[in-house]
Amino acid sequence: MKLDIRYANHPDDSKHYTTEELRRHYLIAEVFVKDDIALTYSHQDRIIAGGAMPVEKELKLEAGDALRADYFLQRRELGIINIGGAGTVTLDGEVYNVKSKDGMYVGMGTKEVVFASVDPA
Repeated sequence: MKLDIRYANHPDDSKHYTTEELRRHYLIAEVFVKDDIALTYSHQDRIIAGGAMPVEKELKLEAGDALRADYFLQRRELGIINIGGAGTVTLDGEVYNVKSKDGMYVGMGTKEVVFASVDPA
């Protein structure tokens, strides 16, 4: 799992950024990486945005050291939208089938979140 951390800046600073600096501070260029979870954590609103792309293996959502939490949803909620093929989301051991364009809400306190593909093609 990759976690890119972005720090907040004063809005007046952005007025002086070049196009390259604006892209570096605000653009999330890498959202989907095969068989990985790519996340961007912005201190602007403490939001985490990203994507999970399970193809050949299951992907477990983990907190990592940067979140200072025992598990990812210890102090946050999660919204999932499947823009790929059919898959599954396993929440604390219970498997949910998700079709393309399905969405789901995962509440705070859910300890285990695992993404998997039904068909690697």
